[in-house]
Amino acid sequence: MMYPSLSTVTRLARRFNRIPVYREMNISEPGMLMLLRSLQSQENVVFLESAHGRGKPQRFSFLGIHPRRLVRCVSPGEVLVSEGGREERLEINFFDYMKARMAEHRAPHYPRYGDFNGGYAGYMGFGLVNHCGIMRAPVKENAPHPLAMFHLIDDFIVHDGRENCYHAATCIDTEGGEPIALLYERACARLEMIERETIARIVHTRVPCLPLRADADCLAFRDEPARFMEKVARARELIGAGEALQVVLSMRADITERVDPFLFYLRLRRLNPSPYMFFLKFGDLVVTGSSPEIHVKVKNGKAVLKPIAGTIRQGEDRAESARNKAALLADPKERAEHLMLVDLARNDLARISAAGSVRVTRFMEPEDYSHVIHLVSLVESGLRPRTDAVDVLRETFPAGTVSGAPKVRALEIIDELEDHARGIYAGAVGYLGFNGHADTCITIRTAVFSPEESYLQAGAGIVYDSVPENEYREIRHKLAALAASLPFGRTQEDKEELACSV
Repeated sequence: MMYPSLSTVTRLARRFNRIPVYREMNISEPGMLMLLRSLQSQENVVFLESAHGRGKPQRFSFLGIHPRRLVRCVSPGEVLVSEGGREERLEINFFDYMKARMAEHRAPHYPRYGDFNGGYAGYMGFGLVNHCGIMRAPVKENAPHPLAMFHLIDDFIVHDGRENCYHAATCIDTEGGEPIALLYERACARLEMIERETIARIVHTRVPCLPLRADADCLAFRDEPARFMEKVARARELIGAGEALQVVLSMRADITERVDPFLFYLRLRRLNPSPYMFFLKFGDLVVTGSSPEIHVKVKNGKAVLKPIAGTIRQGEDRAESARNKAALLADPKERAEHLMLVDLARNDLARISAAGSVRVTRFMEPEDYSHVIHLVSLVESGLRPRTDAVDVLRETFPAGTVSGAPKVRALEIIDELEDHARGIYAGAVGYLGFNGHADTCITIRTAVFSPEESYLQAGAGIVYDSVPENEYREIRHKLAALAASLPFGRTQEDKEELACSV
């Protein structure tokens, strides 16, 4: 079944110049994971999915195929655009470039297929803050990967988890002036081709088996304990001198063994399901993670931030979890840090929002996740006229929960104390849709795999009364939890999950 019909597309073409068309796929429960695995031989892949706090899948997941254009930000003021075997180098601010591209297209929104129906998807690295116009001096950018990489997604597959059905989608571009009926006919043929290709890939998909070995030996920590604790002590000195209220310091752990990124993602999504799960492939670079935290979401002219600050483990039963929630809410340190980050979120949104529209709609509420309980708040606002998702990203990047407060001074302290550029860590991953919607998460609980470097990274919020030894233990604990997903062989659970997805 096709949606929308030719007559509906003809009507939509009077208002929109990029119209998505969907076709229900006649395939019997392949599982999006098997579809993802079937595309591993392709140069470029975008996979976005989600789970509720304690692992229940949300309704829609998206798998981008045949990306037509790749946008790379390689330095402040320099963007590379690759399309059709050609590459163009532009001297332009990354956000300015993306805003211009988003303004070129207008697409309708079909809620029945989720919020993404064509646009750009990818990552923004931490160093992109140099494009935001807030820094007095640029932060380090000596990472081997581009500051940002986004695919233009015209073709994609949508899985509706509630209805348990799959749809192939492609976008009709009406700008060329060709008859709508001809464009629609081509779209129908393309969707048939996507379905045939998908079925053929699934049939020939095999999952490799790697030898089992211990996980802990494969990590090389960039900081010795004493060195990291020196950084914490220095941050505390600056905070005590009134330079900042909080500084989020991070530590990287290099992965020293060869890892199959897909199997890492398979385990990560099972061990640590989160609202934002993603697998992005850009040639030989793979960025994959399971992030609990929104960076920013834009929908129907509203922007949403969801600060997360304050964490305690889940209990063994409901009664213990309830006690842990009460203890978390009663902790003055956790409450003070959370309030500070909510204020920062309000200030970030106020710069691009209609006067008086910024509201805290949820405040300091415990929220269940797979292994922990977080304190969360929700900050919403109505956007000013002619303000779009790119503007919101520019004004809110990077998130306060991975930088600190006040944001600019915290960023300067991070740049002073951390020895290496953060690269992709602590940036954002998500999509910018031509229907005006955008959804991005903070790039935490993430692994980066490439020939140049493969690594995990985690951070801790430093305040005046932080204890260096405790902050070091917190980061090592976060890295160990992430390292548990490193796949040096398939477990029985891996085999069962893959079997269920065929």
